[in-house]
Amino acid sequence: MLELIKRCPQYVCGYKEYCKEAFENNVIYFRPTNPKQIDNEWFSRTKDWYDKKETGQIPNQPISFHFWAVDGEKFIGEFQLRTEFTPEIMSGIGSIGYAVRVSEQGKGYGTEILKQGLDIAKNHNMSKVLLNINDENLVSAHVCEKLGGKLMDKIPSYNDAEGHHIMRRYWIYL
Repeated sequence: MLELIKRCPQYVCGYKEYCKEAFENNVIYFRPTNPKQIDNEWFSRTKDWYDKKETGQIPNQPISFHFWAVDGEKFIGEFQLRTEFTPEIMSGIGSIGYAVRVSEQGKGYGTEILKQGLDIAKNHNMSKVLLNINDENLVSAHVCEKLGGKLMDKIPSYNDAEGHHIMRRYWIYL
């Protein structure tokens, strides 16, 4: 059964495999950590930074909560929640990001990750979340709409991974 858990050392190898699959398959939506950066000290080296993101201690970074999606011992994907609606969130990264490892796509995991993630957002007293989705990412748009996403608009956007593209902005009211 899929569950969203806080990052933990137990699943670092699975996370690295997930990242490797993403890079080998040239995934551009919600691009994870470069797997070459994940060594035996990676988790301890990054833990403090992730902990500080949850308390708003990183300058120019929104408060952000990061979860890993696991099914038993298998690493499935990840989920991020940002609880503020800063300009960067509104026009760029959105308040929710989620991804499923390439080898596990098409099995309903994306829907379950987002569904559980919406419960996490409710637990953070959010009344709505914003998902910003590349217009060409039809699978993610479908999952969002299936779970109540209402298209607000489509805007031009740019980031290093996706280049210039059209971005759909969806609200999901909780």
